[in-house]
Amino acid sequence: MSDTTEKSELDQQHKALTVSRIYFQSHLQAPEAQAYLAKRELNNAACRKFELGYAPDTWRGLVEHFKSHSVRLAAKDAGILTSPANSKRLLDFFRGRLIFPIHNAAGTLVGYGGRDITGNPDNAKYINTPETELFQKSQLLYGLHQNLRSIQDRREAVLVEGYMDVVRLTGAGFDIAVAPMGTALTSDQAQLLVNLGVRRLWICLDGDNAGEAATQRSVDVLMEHYHPALEVRLIMLSDGHDPDSLIQAAGADAFQVAMDTAQTLPDYIHAICTKGFTPSPCLEDKALYIQRIEPFIERSGGFLQDRLIDRACRFTGLSKNDLFSDKVNRQENDAVSQWHPLVTLAARWMLFDENPSRIASRMAKLTIPGSGLQELADLAKQVIGGEATTGLMHQYAKAHGPLLPEELDELAESWGRWHKNAALEHQLTILSKMPFDQSAKEAVRSITGSMRQY
Repeated sequence: MSDTTEKSELDQQHKALTVSRIYFQSHLQAPEAQAYLAKRELNNAACRKFELGYAPDTWRGLVEHFKSHSVRLAAKDAGILTSPANSKRLLDFFRGRLIFPIHNAAGTLVGYGGRDITGNPDNAKYINTPETELFQKSQLLYGLHQNLRSIQDRREAVLVEGYMDVVRLTGAGFDIAVAPMGTALTSDQAQLLVNLGVRRLWICLDGDNAGEAATQRSVDVLMEHYHPALEVRLIMLSDGHDPDSLIQAAGADAFQVAMDTAQTLPDYIHAICTKGFTPSPCLEDKALYIQRIEPFIERSGGFLQDRLIDRACRFTGLSKNDLFSDKVNRQENDAVSQWHPLVTLAARWMLFDENPSRIASRMAKLTIPGSGLQELADLAKQVIGGEATTGLMHQYAKAHGPLLPEELDELAESWGRWHKNAALEHQLTILSKMPFDQSAKEAVRSITGSMRQY
């Protein structure tokens, strides 16, 4: 097939999708559709923003709406018309359903989701357009088109399970909600969010067993493609609620509380790894815990890996060397392994801050050898001089991305004390070699005096 022919066919599919949207929206005033909207408390603003429609419970309403047979064939290729087995007769794919238009990241209409409102127990609750050249559900996120600007501005997103959850959250002021086309996040969808600049992702799938399983699968996907700059939090809803039902029952404030009390990813992983254990774990529990947490540690990096290792050490009572000396992959070579974690945090803080020179002016004054401090000072001098930043620490900081809020808190809380201790050790080393070095003695007195505030 030539490129010209393929483009012409895709153009016809886009035309069919656009015409079908007009058809669905024109039927939204049907009594059964309006009754369902009233029951779900969906107002006109939500319907307009998400271009909601209704597919009447007829076999050929949309078929007859198309005036051209070539557009009907394109509609079949686009997944909105179908044919019975061993028949060429065209029928509507969506019947008796509230219709949710689905756009790709560029804003192009590529397919639909449909929610059954007939009450027929034999019907699937939700169906999507079948996979087509345009509609590839593993690469799509419902709500991204409508909420793209807020997501990019805030660099945050809330992943929920269903279309109604996205519509409800957006209407309640949480205009950063998106939903996958199934129950779990895919690697393409995760990468799409990272590429859009998302740095904090809440995962809030349904509170039932299926939702819990989908949450764990989503976390597994994120771990397979772990990005150190992405902070993940898990929202746990009680009493079988989903975001839609929670907001309907208790209001937007209830969901905000759920967000504010969301589990961090290290806490969630720890909970998974201790599932089924007694309050006082035995040796067998600890051995199983190590087996469970090891894959998470191997796939993580940076702050997350440090936290998981700390959790494992506290839970088992073993040291880092005893547990993971041959498995930790955060430290990629001998040089990096000598850097203190706070130094790497400082490098990332400096490079990704809105005003790097402000931080670099402080870091450039560092004179203590070891722990990566000299490399940090050299990098700071490059920033101050307006040079292109280069070197191993630059590469490391760029690869790990901006600081997460927890990392920034850790840097703020720990840097002062750690740096003073490093300076004291350096001066004491000088005194051990040159006991009469007066400048070293003065430096020790000054440092110990300033440390009393701690």
